[in-house]
Amino acid sequence: LVLELDPALVAEALRAGEPDVALVHGYCSVPELPAAGVNTEPLCEEPIYLAVGATGGAGATGIADCRDAAWITATPGTLCHTMTVRACQAAGFRPRVRHRIDGFDTVLALVAAGQGVALVPRLALADPPGGVRLTALPLHRQTRIAYRSGADGHPAVSAFCAALRAAVPTDLR
Repeated sequence: LVLELDPALVAEALRAGEPDVALVHGYCSVPELPAAGVNTEPLCEEPIYLAVGATGGAGATGIADCRDAAWITATPGTLCHTMTVRACQAAGFRPRVRHRIDGFDTVLALVAAGQGVALVPRLALADPPGGVRLTALPLHRQTRIAYRSGADGHPAVSAFCAALRAAVPTDLR
């Protein structure tokens, strides 16, 4: 069973036994918070990229260059949204949000269509659409494997965790 859950619900779901294992994210500016009854272990760390299209950010080499651009963010209340807002605030402005999208494929399609700029983690960039220019930023996202406390010794959980670690590109481990 594969579930997509709001991050706020993951710990409760793990403690209830549905699911057995989860992937949780944290960003350098929005760290993952520990949860009672849940253990985590590092899986990978990936850089964050500024994604700009031919318009609406062309020529930008950093977040500050996009202060007047329209922004594409995740929905409010998510870690991705908070990370983007904090990164823009650190660059001296509040983003002018035009679109709120949680799927990175759609975010990149909107960037390619000139609808705004966005911050996107590397693992979301397997096949970006044409017309998107990516600039690595000094930001990163951490992904951790989470499971109920004590479940790490269960053979299925151990096997699944090993498979996840084997699937991560070596440069992100």
